[in-house]
Amino acid sequence: MTHTLSSLIDASQGIVFDFDGTLAELTIEFPPLYTRVFEMSQKYNVDTTKLSELYLIEVINEIASIIDGGDGAQFRKDALNMIVTEEIAAARNASLFPGSRELIRDLKARGKRVSLVTRNCRDAVLTVYPEVYDDVDVFLPRDDVQRIKPDPEHLNRALSLMGATPTESIMVGDHPIDVTSAQAVGMESVGVLTGKADHDDLINAGASFVLKRASDLRKHLSE
Repeated sequence: MTHTLSSLIDASQGIVFDFDGTLAELTIEFPPLYTRVFEMSQKYNVDTTKLSELYLIEVINEIASIIDGGDGAQFRKDALNMIVTEEIAAARNASLFPGSRELIRDLKARGKRVSLVTRNCRDAVLTVYPEVYDDVDVFLPRDDVQRIKPDPEHLNRALSLMGATPTESIMVGDHPIDVTSAQAVGMESVGVLTGKADHDDLINAGASFVLKRASDLRKHLSE
């Protein structure tokens, strides 16, 4: 591992950011959404106690595969539409953290390529951050990939579109998913404490550094 965060950033071609809880406040509550998805599955007699997936989108896909056929496809469509509706509603009450756009601007001014990779849907991000396509080099919401992080496809696609290598790129995120996703493709990661994970959660997941907020990266940029 590079010894300092400043030297890690200096040596990096690309910086990949998560969105909710990293660049913007996290306003959506997931437990009620799981409950609603499970309720929607009841009419198909799915035993949700035997599901193997942990994360909401993957849970929806797993239930759809159990139901199978046209009914499974309809369940998936209905459940995802419900999630999108809730994401957009939550996004209307959210905002970028102070300093997020300035951080991206400063990184790009130093020749870094910047990506935003999120499990959120495109319209929810655009509700909070309508300038995203202007500000970053690559924006990859879940709409634009078949498999989302922690599946390696999501970060690998971002790196490919940025023209950056994993060993010369950094993942910045608030959740252990971001850290383990980075590890899976050979990237180092910086955890931030603006989500629900604490310092130990991020370090134990494998983060190289942990900062109070993403904008604190600006303190580590070389002049």
